[in-house]
Amino acid sequence: MNDLLQDVRYAFRQLRKTPGFAIVVVLTLALGIGANTSIFSVVSAVLLRPLPYSHPDKLVAVKDEIPGANLKDAGMSEPEWEDLQNRSGVFDEVSPTWPIDANVTGREKPQRVEGLAVGLNYFEMLSTKAALGRVFLPSDYRAGLTEAAVISDSLWKRMFGGDPNAIGQAVRLDGDLYTVIGVLPPDFRHPGPTLQQNVDIWISGGFVADPFPKPPRRNARLFPGAIARIKPDLTLTQAQAQIDTFVQHLQQEYPNDYPASARWNVRLLPLQQELVGNTGRMLLLLLASVGAVLIIACANIASLLLARSSSRQGEIAIRQALGANAARLIRQTLTESLVLSFLGGACALALSFALKQVLLRFLPASLPRLSEVTLDWRALVFAFAASIVTGLLFGMAPALQLSSPRMILSLRQGTRSVGMAMGQHRFLSALVMTEFALSLVLVVGAGLLLRSFWNVLKADPGMDPTHMVMARVWLPVPNDPKQDPYGSTEKKAAFIREVLRRTEAIPGVERAAMGFGQTPFLKRRTTVPFQIEGRAQSPGERVSAEFSAISPEFFRTLGIPMLRGRAFTDSDNENGAKVAVVDQTTAELYFPGQDPMNQRVTFNIAPPNGGPVTFVIAGVVGRLRSEGLDQPYSPHVFVPIMQFPNNALDVYIRTAASADAMEDPVRQAIQSVDPTLPVFGVRTLESIVSDSLASRRFTMQLLGVFAGGALLLAAIGIYGVMAFFVGQRVREIGIRMALGALPGDMRKLVVAQGMKLAVTGVTAGIVISLAVTRLMATLLFGINAYDPLTLIGITALLISVALLANFIPASRAAKIDPMVALRYE
Repeated sequence: MNDLLQDVRYAFRQLRKTPGFAIVVVLTLALGIGANTSIFSVVSAVLLRPLPYSHPDKLVAVKDEIPGANLKDAGMSEPEWEDLQNRSGVFDEVSPTWPIDANVTGREKPQRVEGLAVGLNYFEMLSTKAALGRVFLPSDYRAGLTEAAVISDSLWKRMFGGDPNAIGQAVRLDGDLYTVIGVLPPDFRHPGPTLQQNVDIWISGGFVADPFPKPPRRNARLFPGAIARIKPDLTLTQAQAQIDTFVQHLQQEYPNDYPASARWNVRLLPLQQELVGNTGRMLLLLLASVGAVLIIACANIASLLLARSSSRQGEIAIRQALGANAARLIRQTLTESLVLSFLGGACALALSFALKQVLLRFLPASLPRLSEVTLDWRALVFAFAASIVTGLLFGMAPALQLSSPRMILSLRQGTRSVGMAMGQHRFLSALVMTEFALSLVLVVGAGLLLRSFWNVLKADPGMDPTHMVMARVWLPVPNDPKQDPYGSTEKKAAFIREVLRRTEAIPGVERAAMGFGQTPFLKRRTTVPFQIEGRAQSPGERVSAEFSAISPEFFRTLGIPMLRGRAFTDSDNENGAKVAVVDQTTAELYFPGQDPMNQRVTFNIAPPNGGPVTFVIAGVVGRLRSEGLDQPYSPHVFVPIMQFPNNALDVYIRTAASADAMEDPVRQAIQSVDPTLPVFGVRTLESIVSDSLASRRFTMQLLGVFAGGALLLAAIGIYGVMAFFVGQRVREIGIRMALGALPGDMRKLVVAQGMKLAVTGVTAGIVISLAVTRLMATLLFGINAYDPLTLIGITALLISVALLANFIPASRAAKIDPMVALRYE
């Protein structure tokens, strides 16, 4: 301990002697470790931290799949839920989860909230208690929906101002009266996918009476999904095996509901994996990238320490002469490195708080568990471990060099230094090559993402989002159909006509349209199977398209080109013939080599008169990308909204004025028709398109920053090493010039040495890139992971940077005076 304290004090004295060096190293480490800690805090919150529920490893998402119909998330019926809960023997609890839009009234003004219909056992399954009041109990059971509701802490504060007397008060949800029985803790979040935002209100019931089918049908897949807790004595693998056996039993018991051609199965996924989705690959890519930048920084610091060690060779030689052994010298030198790294780590922690706030500002809002990102004990441990590892990384080489027995030769020869052994030269060269290899990998990755993003921006969405405003309206769906103010096609159609009339009258509005079933780039679509008249479907074949009901001006308002036939007109109303319009993707996919015009297609939807509905195709429009600019074209079928109005309505407005200025006029126009309806999601279509690219944009920008930093560090590294090599070869250069070498020859000599290192590093980087970039394939669009243009361009860039970094020390070597150089020692 005495030796350790002595080494620490000595390390601080050494740093005080060279404050500039110490500041550069500490700041470099602070930036590197701070950036790594900030990214790690996000990775920890999203990927590593267990879900905040009791025994989260037992929580699973239950997914129905029908491969015969190409359905991965087919949804679950009420009888299936009962069977999984009571007959499978796999689960302690199973709860359906059904995200819904809802209108909350009964307070000062109507609000749109995101709701969730769940089983009465939902909160018991998650071991969640109410912060105020209570959660659902088995005694709350009703055949339909209960009259009890549990609300979030956020809704409690927004709607009731945080009043404890909110318990027992009534609110109207889509016109139905519910009593607030509980308020959840502030940190509670639904552990699964939602429509768009966090869930604000939970309702429950038996789901076997109005507004649900009665009696419940096994093929009526009402619930989009379910979550469950497997029994404590089962692993996930064992639970899946038992579920597979149970599924086979149900197929034999209900052959009409589960035909063999459908290949129905039930899949169990860890709930955390279901929640995170594809986000994990993006975050791990960023963590690996910022880690590579830290390694490059460590290589630079090691180069600085090796160069600095040459001035201490006399001191170390005297210590060796006085009896210091190699282990003692290594320990002292490593202590100096660790002191530097801990100082950098301490500054990194302070910097991490600021970087975390900046990072949260740029993180996509769709990132799961974003509210849980914090610098917790895992981040502190990571910063501490990073400090130790980096200290050892950049300190080991100088420690080994300074402890070499060769140092004592400087005393015997009477020279100021003994220079560097060939091994140390090779080590410095290896550092430079490593820096360039890692830099090329990062810059290639950033280049691929940049080109992908550019390809996405150039992708044709099939519509014109400029000068477009979108608003959303949800017509209430009471539990008792008799209480529905918009319960008939005629009433919904009348509402739609009046909204269109009033929005078109707003000053500055050029055209207005309404629709449902397709909200561009918000992943709120309705995919429906259909049959083509006169064509038999082969077993397992699925003919489906995104089904949308639209007003006559929809195509003109959104700028969707009409290719053939006609668009809808006012005569395509409740009493008109059933016609449809398909897009070019549908025409090419389902009518190859044929004319889709006047073909008849039948959809198994449930209009007011019930039964399948047959449409005649009256027109073809251009292709559409409704899932996102980076997603492939999908088939679409459009029908007149006056014939098939829905409760979830989108209003589209094209304006010559500023789109941002239309929000209030649009809201006022819609609510002038029905003041009880909340109008929400009023946004420009351009902002919706931009937000759909947020995750891709964030990854590209952050990786670009890391790649730029890596490239700068690599350039500084090769400059520093070559400058040091020139300093080591001053006498040799003087002799060469005294024997007739020209300044140009010296420049070529130095540049050739440096470029040899750079080219070797770049070559290794290309090999590594070919192996690594294939892992990025899912993040790319319109470009191959082995894109030769990107590889060639990035290689040329790094070679150019290396040439520039080598030219400065080479010019210095060319200016050396031979007489001064010969007197150097």
